[in-house]
Amino acid sequence: MKRFYIYRDGIQLGSTVSRESAVDLIHQYQAYETHPILRAQFSMIEGEEEFIPYPSIQRKPKKRDLAAER
Repeated sequence: MKRFYIYRDGIQLGSTVSRESAVDLIHQYQAYETHPILRAQFSMIEGEEEFIPYPSIQRKPKKRDLAAER
């Protein structure tokens, strides 16, 4: 799944599905900036999101000791 990750001053703020919604989100954050000298730097990175599952843990079956059960 392709995602667009939004960063402000090197810290990830969020991610969106489309480039247009990422730009809209950046504009919303820029609207909160009050002082021209203290404005943050915004960036956007396009990437592929991939989920990596944990490896399954397979246990060896325990050998039954038939002599001890008698």
